[in-house]
Amino acid sequence: MIRFEILVSLVATMIISALLTPFVRNLAFKIGAVDKPNVRRVNKVPMPTMGGLAIFIAYTIGTTILYLMHQFPTRLFYALLFGELIILATGIIDDIYELKPRQKMLGITLAALEVYFIGGIRMTTLTFPFIGLIHFQWLSLPITLLWILAITNAINLIDGLDGLATGVGIIALSTMGIIGLFFLNANTFVSLLIFTLVAAMLGFLPYNFFPARSYLGDTGSLFIGFMTAVFSLFG
Repeated sequence: MIRFEILVSLVATMIISALLTPFVRNLAFKIGAVDKPNVRRVNKVPMPTMGGLAIFIAYTIGTTILYLMHQFPTRLFYALLFGELIILATGIIDDIYELKPRQKMLGITLAALEVYFIGGIRMTTLTFPFIGLIHFQWLSLPITLLWILAITNAINLIDGLDGLATGVGIIALSTMGIIGLFFLNANTFVSLLIFTLVAAMLGFLPYNFFPARSYLGDTGSLFIGFMTAVFSLFG
């Protein structure tokens, strides 16, 4: 059962995200993280990006509170945090200066390598129908990198319509969190991390839903995609 203080933490995370989003929106205008209208864009007026920064800050505050209350594995907690910071920096720079695809891929790869080697988060086995359990052994590294790169870019690429990437992320992460909480006995803390991220996204969603007042930007879409990929590796 989810205890009362955890529910309070999740609600607080959602509120913090909702309160931070207007400030991040104003910051985006000031530093030039703006999506200007053109033939490839659906927005008709300049829209602030970098909304994912509000999600990240709220998520980090919420997970830190849960970490202090429940003592998540310290090494894993910080390994995830450092990976998140790499992804966040990549997204912020891209929202302001528009990185080239290979530069963006480099940022995602660095974050993936960090969680692989420092956090030990990796894909080591996979069960195939009619074949059974396959151990990847030395293939674990390239397969893990490919998985994180693929999922992160998939979420990044669907971020084209109001609320689409945020909504897809909420649905995917909620499903993962429920399965982890009620059907898997191990890694309950991962489900709490997932629900905290969902709460932060729910706080941002009213600003991102049609008609959007703020975009996730690559700051948000890369962060959500990266966390979805990493959390799925625990399953």
